[in-house]
Amino acid sequence: MGVRNKTKKRVFALIAVGALAVAGCSSPDNSGSTSASGGEIDTSAVLKFASAGPLRDLDPALQTSYGAWGYLFLVWDRLTMLDKDDKIVPGLAKEWKFVDGGGVLELKLRDDVKFHDGTPFDAEAVKVNIERGKTLAGSTLKGDLADIESVEVVDATTARLKLVKGKGVQLPASFTGTAGMMVSPKAIKDGVDIKTNPGTAGSGPYVATQLVPQEKLVLKRADSYWDPNVGRLGGIELQRVPDAAARLNGLQSGQVDLAPLSSAAEIATVEKIVTPGSGLQQHQVKFKNLVGVYMRANKGAVAKPEVRQAIAHAVDPAAISALFSGYCTPTRQLVPETDPSRIPNYTYPYEFSVDKAKALVQQAGGAKVSVTFAAGTNAEQPANVVQASLRAVGIDASLNPVPNTENEPRFIAGDFELMVATSWSPKADPAATANTYLLNTYKLAADPSLVAAKAAEAANPALPMSQRAPLYHDIWKTTLEQGWYVPLCNQTNASVAKANVVGLDNIPMSNIGIWDLRNIAVTK
Repeated sequence: MGVRNKTKKRVFALIAVGALAVAGCSSPDNSGSTSASGGEIDTSAVLKFASAGPLRDLDPALQTSYGAWGYLFLVWDRLTMLDKDDKIVPGLAKEWKFVDGGGVLELKLRDDVKFHDGTPFDAEAVKVNIERGKTLAGSTLKGDLADIESVEVVDATTARLKLVKGKGVQLPASFTGTAGMMVSPKAIKDGVDIKTNPGTAGSGPYVATQLVPQEKLVLKRADSYWDPNVGRLGGIELQRVPDAAARLNGLQSGQVDLAPLSSAAEIATVEKIVTPGSGLQQHQVKFKNLVGVYMRANKGAVAKPEVRQAIAHAVDPAAISALFSGYCTPTRQLVPETDPSRIPNYTYPYEFSVDKAKALVQQAGGAKVSVTFAAGTNAEQPANVVQASLRAVGIDASLNPVPNTENEPRFIAGDFELMVATSWSPKADPAATANTYLLNTYKLAADPSLVAAKAAEAANPALPMSQRAPLYHDIWKTTLEQGWYVPLCNQTNASVAKANVVGLDNIPMSNIGIWDLRNIAVTK
């Protein structure tokens, strides 16, 4: 750590939840008083972190965008977690396995964890949280938990999740996010304000002491925590700073200790300012997230297949990559190279062709679309290129900038027919990817019958990945052929920090734009 990374690094790890059981394993041993670089860890340090992620509230069951997960990871422990290589590893669940022919997911839980309000974490807590996620008014977890019919408490450390027949294979992956976050049953029963003032309702390495929605979250280290390898800071101040230039200025002035940056201009600036003696370091990863075009294929002009096909033909991924000075790798697939569900030897049906796009627009009798994007984010410049590309082929395209806190929830609600965004984020299991983007949350599959049967078959826990993967190949092909989504490129992200920040290369989920800072520390 502390060494400048001069080349673009790529993350070559996506380990799916194909195994039926995962035994407990531990985090890297970094619990000592010194860092890998030899400096003594300052356990009283307060880290100042700045990112553009939305920050509405802290209730895991009410999150409308995964961009907020990084704030929540530090407060709420999860049943399972991802390590920096995207491998699913134990969290509050020490191990898990599908039993009874895949009809039950059995969780073996830690026996040494208490919520910070003194309530023991046990199988009853799992039952309470899953039932809350399935029934709470406004819960965004209902789709994630839909495959769970009921939860049986066998004993304090054993929970059996009875599954909908043939479904649920993605649950260990889903539990690495908000679906696996555990809230104190006592806090739930007592009506604690989990959204804005959860206090001691979590069991995570830090406790929330102040939340200013859309501005900042202040955390202090928990008095005791079950994993000595993490939570080594005195506290963390997470600031929402949508403007990348402000994050860069904060790093250079010393007001910010750690921040993510990913636009071409940002990366270029990082390469200039992170030099020997600058007091800064960086670590780059290739995003799994896609820059791409979402289309609500039952709304407005994009309800016509010819219009969707024209849009797919009209946009040149190389032009989008150029916006990022080559730091956005063109792609025509929905999942990364290491995902077992990636289509082998695939040829995208809508290669860049102005002539073909024009012909399709004429065939459709013209088209008018609004190009929605989150203002002030990395989607803004691509959205402008998309608009210009559509106009060049005869589509009447206008720009529709909306606040970063609104674009995803409103697209999901059906407000927009087309959105340029960086949020397509392949999950640790392809079943979760299909559920999130095609069938549940985003509901891009305008005709679910084209993919639902194969998705149901592929989600069967009794099937090995070798049998599931070809089904996902067909699902992804259908998605691309139907033009429900147009993939363009994968960005590069740089995490930039002061030289005394430890663990910069060990931030799980940084390759999908989420920052699990549990392993970060600071030397004196």
